Amino acid sequence: MFMRRRYLCPFCFTEHALDDVEFECQSRARCRTEPDEQMARYLGEPSHMGHHHFRSAASSRFGSVMPDVAECDLCHQMSRARVCPACHNQLPSDIDTAEPMIISLIGTRGVGKSTYVGVLIHEMMKRLVRPFGATFTLPTALDQSQYRERFEAPLYNYGQPVGQTHSYDNLRIEKRPILATLTKTERFGRLRTFTLVFFDSAGEDWQNPDIIASVARYVSHSAGIIFLLDPLNNRTVLGSITDQAAIASSKVVGYDPAADPATVIGNVATLIRQQQGLRNNQRITIPVAASFSKLDVLEDMGFVRGSTLSRPSPHALQGVFDENDSRLVDGEMRGLLEQWGNGDFLAFLDQTYATNRCFAFSAYGRRPDKDSQGRIPVPVPKRIEDAMFWLLHLNKAL
Repeated sequence: MFMRRRYLCPFCFTEHALDDVEFECQSRARCRTEPDEQMARYLGEPSHMGHHHFRSAASSRFGSVMPDVAECDLCHQMSRARVCPACHNQLPSDIDTAEPMIISLIGTRGVGKSTYVGVLIHEMMKRLVRPFGATFTLPTALDQSQYRERFEAPLYNYGQPVGQTHSYDNLRIEKRPILATLTKTERFGRLRTFTLVFFDSAGEDWQNPDIIASVARYVSHSAGIIFLLDPLNNRTVLGSITDQAAIASSKVVGYDPAADPATVIGNVATLIRQQQGLRNNQRITIPVAASFSKLDVLEDMGFVRGSTLSRPSPHALQGVFDENDSRLVDGEMRGLLEQWGNGDFLAFLDQTYATNRCFAFSAYGRRPDKDSQGRIPVPVPKRIEDAMFWLLHLNKAL
């Protein structure tokens, strides 16, 4: 079993000793609400009313054990709702035993990060991890409702696109990371559990200096970063498209210097170095997946005909991560980027991030044209799992 002496809050990313934890009273009928300064600060609100919080009367020796239950000092009811003392978000029930893994999703405005998150989580829960002897679940009612309302309902129930991610500063409650639990059955029936934290950053978060520091704190703690990039932002690719409907289906309407791949990864690298105290000549060790969207458009344009990218992802089919396939995909994407005049991006990627790989995917699987009732088809993604599976493989989770 994975044990530790300290834990990192997956919401505000403050570090605490194991016994430095508060409880939220679960007796709504007997206990009062009260001003909650910690949650107000986390939400960026002037004030917030929340439930009563308290600490366990018994403290562990040397802070080596986290209490799992405590008696409310007001109503004397027992509570198992452990919360972070800094932000008052409820902690995962296995915070003291599960292996934490923070995955940051970064990209420019309009690249489709929210669609990527919604489809990836759906596919992970329904089919992708089962062949590995694993399950993928959303552990809390809040995570489940957040997923259903933001992603599942529009994409799978109502046939509508997912709304764009709001800026961290404009709608902070949406910036609550989505938590997921990956549980894998290993030899002799032993269960190994990972807590995955999906942090989705809006594009303008990396262009607004007033909020960069807050977002950078999250990213610098990542076990992996997925940069989501739109190939239609490239002048060569955009100029090769004759299907105007394909262009119209993209939120990218032309070349945007701020959305240039090298610019995006450079801005993030600067902030990570500042957070981690790295010099400019030191490479960042956080693994980075540069994942390009709209693989279906690239297929229609003939860019990937007969290539590894044109074939289905083999990882879930085989129940094991296919390193050879992943390397072939990386090589093919690098070849395309050189062809499109993005060799500077590749050079900067290799100089900046010690471990990196390039991918391509389609979240919808084809152009999301609306039918006569204004509905888009249910997503049938292509290679949406490749970048995530590579990061899970590097972290020995798959």
